[in-house]
Amino acid sequence: MTTYLDTFSIAASHPALAGHFPDNPVVPGVVILDEVVNIVKKHAPEIEITGIAAVKFARPLLPEQDVTVQLQQKNGETIKFTCQHADQNVVAGQFTVTTKAAR
Repeated sequence: MTTYLDTFSIAASHPALAGHFPDNPVVPGVVILDEVVNIVKKHAPEIEITGIAAVKFARPLLPEQDVTVQLQQKNGETIKFTCQHADQNVVAGQFTVTTKAAR
């Protein structure tokens, strides 16, 4: 099993926040998932994400909050991910993947 750790935060000036509860912005799930995808690409460039097998949003993420991402690749077909802020789960899920050379 391969494990990767990384972090991110979404700036309060991110364009997606303006229309997502304007007076009390919450980071949209798609923005969080985009960050996780970018982390997968950074740590495992040979991997291509082919789908989302599961995703669960446990609590809202606010702008400027630091998120720790843990990726676990148990086999060549899935990568599990968890995103935490202040030791609390924000998002967890699983991507289906393939190795680019294997296509």
